[in-house]
Amino acid sequence: MRQIVQYLITLIFFLSPAKATLAEVGVSINLHNSQIEGVFDSDNELFIFRGIPYAKPPIGNLRWTSPVLLSPDPEVINAQTFKPACMQDEYTTEWYQDVAELFDNPRSVFQHVDAVSEDCLYLNIWTNSLDQTSKKPVMVWVHGGADTGGWSYEPNNLGHHLATKDVVVVSINYRLNIFGFFTHPEISNETGNFGLEDEIMALQWVKDHISSYGGDPENITYFGESAGGAHVSYLIASPKSRGLFKRGIIQSGAYNLFSWFSKNKALELGERTQAVLNAPDFQSMKNLSAESLLSASISLRHPYRPNIDGELIPKNLTQLLDEGSFNNVDLMIGNNKNEDYMYVDESVTESDINRLIESYYPEHQDKLLSLLDLEDPRLAMDHLTTNQVTLCPSVFIARSLAKNGNNVYQYHFTRMREGSEKILSYHGAEIPYVFNTHDEWLPTNEVDQQLTEAMMEYWVEFATKGTPNSINNPTWKEFGMEENYLILDAELENSSKLENDFCEIMIDELIKRSSS
Repeated sequence: MRQIVQYLITLIFFLSPAKATLAEVGVSINLHNSQIEGVFDSDNELFIFRGIPYAKPPIGNLRWTSPVLLSPDPEVINAQTFKPACMQDEYTTEWYQDVAELFDNPRSVFQHVDAVSEDCLYLNIWTNSLDQTSKKPVMVWVHGGADTGGWSYEPNNLGHHLATKDVVVVSINYRLNIFGFFTHPEISNETGNFGLEDEIMALQWVKDHISSYGGDPENITYFGESAGGAHVSYLIASPKSRGLFKRGIIQSGAYNLFSWFSKNKALELGERTQAVLNAPDFQSMKNLSAESLLSASISLRHPYRPNIDGELIPKNLTQLLDEGSFNNVDLMIGNNKNEDYMYVDESVTESDINRLIESYYPEHQDKLLSLLDLEDPRLAMDHLTTNQVTLCPSVFIARSLAKNGNNVYQYHFTRMREGSEKILSYHGAEIPYVFNTHDEWLPTNEVDQQLTEAMMEYWVEFATKGTPNSINNPTWKEFGMEENYLILDAELENSSKLENDFCEIMIDELIKRSSS
């Protein structure tokens, strides 16, 4: 229930704790029964609140249950420093280290997050106003990490630059791996999609409270990349999130249409987990340490992910989209050109490509082979699997919402930085452009800065009014009947029917597989 909010802003002139800078001073607001202590960043003229709890800690008896509202509200909330990330191993850290290494930097340029904990349901806010009448567009970011790792304040995800564009930026944590996506025959009345439920509660918190941070609760954009983008697509199709956001942005996150997890598979995994833990029953698993559970999830190679539970996710996502069973939202969706290149083994051969095609598309083998440049097998495999797993499913999502009359805009990110020969337009490459968070070890020239300004404006304009267009950038044509898309590179160009020859085959097979 939405409550009337009265707030009092008090500036307290002292240097903030760790994680703050010398340009920050304390700021306090009263929200309901809580005093929330954040900081004011004078360099960027932003109010920043780091680590606001949006649910009770999911520990003890609350492990593997739906998130629970905070009640009563804490008297004082220290929101000056980031709170722990959700339980995870080195997956995300190693991803950043891999990217740094491929740009010929030492792996040590990126260190693991300071702390992880089951007590991790927190969000962060960047805003340039605490005026309830401001009604600024709100952009809520959900991080990626294969449902296994990641956190709300990764260096590429920080909102301090994006928020200077007159939007309120929120980033959220959600439960991961075995803690966030676990089900078992002895769990009653639970979906097993606890991480997604966390996100829904975070969105509800934003809708209920964001006006006190200058945001418009009726103009919320939910956006994310990779697993985060996949979660945006789930919530677009979920009846449980209806009305919580007006727009969605899916960045390289449509792979869940290609690879989905049934309820039965999730239950089987729960029983396998019990066996690995040598636990006599579910309650004994619930009483184990978080470290023991994380170790078990690692031994099972992180297979935990959202499942088709029949409630939060009523059906296979392909079926829901094909039927038009989704929430009424505007959509921006896109992919990077070389999503899979960094994951393709250098020793891949033409025979490997043939086997993959024969496995998935036996009736179209000759056609698909003719569309690939087999002179470079690694590049050809990247071309094939990027289209198969993310790009063509993205086209299908765009088609589904456009057919329903929703505003849809598609992009194709093709920018390759200087020195990116080993990684090309890699998975996640677009994120620093969206947030203007180019790490020091990333080679960033004038072209990259110009593209950053253009992309930030496109994203903000879309969040503001449902179209990315403004007077400052080239027109981005709506997807529509022509299936238009915008190429994001040194030159911003419109084209149409992205990878159409591939996608006509792959989308047909996608629909067939979803009904089998």
